[in-house]
Amino acid sequence: MKRSRIGQLFACITMLLICTMGTGCTTSSPPPTVEGDAPTHLVQGQEYLKQGELAEAVAEFQTVVRLDPNIVEGYFGLGNAYHQQGKYEEAVKQFEKALELDPDNVDARSNLGAVYYDQGQFDQAATEFGRAISLQPDDADFHYNLGATYVQQSKLDASIAEFRAALRLDPNLARAYFGLGNVYKLQGKKAEAIEALEKFLTMSDEAQLRTIAESLLAELKAQ
Repeated sequence: MKRSRIGQLFACITMLLICTMGTGCTTSSPPPTVEGDAPTHLVQGQEYLKQGELAEAVAEFQTVVRLDPNIVEGYFGLGNAYHQQGKYEEAVKQFEKALELDPDNVDARSNLGAVYYDQGQFDQAATEFGRAISLQPDDADFHYNLGATYVQQSKLDASIAEFRAALRLDPNLARAYFGLGNVYKLQGKKAEAIEALEKFLTMSDEAQLRTIAESLLAELKAQ
């Protein structure tokens, strides 16, 4: 199971949704599989998804659920592929099907929240991230996602609590410092914002977020 991590904190910041499946793989495409073997089609679809070949991934996952409607991973894969294609309604349907079969599937629950987030449906996103946390409270990504959603809802104190919870669970989660820096800036807490953003810059090599952090720091220090 793979999960998505929210990257967008504010509407004015470029969206950077990170899906841990990855899309930068340069390996060759897997060969076609033989009809009738659902597990092989599942592996095939996962490989296509890793390579960013989304149409091929969708076709494989559709074959999986047609051959065996009880394979949760088939619906989960379809949800992720549709999400990456920007087909949010289709993605929601597939994650919901996965959850019908496995209500305690935390990754499907969290990725459903990520789809709602990308649709701007932040109340639904917060609900799903909260449910994921209730099932697996020691997962830093889930707390990070909920914190990012709270920012969109202007629940700034709650977002700080979630970002700090994420850092307690994973001190190397640089994006949580990025989130804290943004929230402290919104609250007018200059020193705290600078400290958090500088910490982010010492930890992260994500070029796009580094550019944003450096711009925010320059603005803060010029005040």
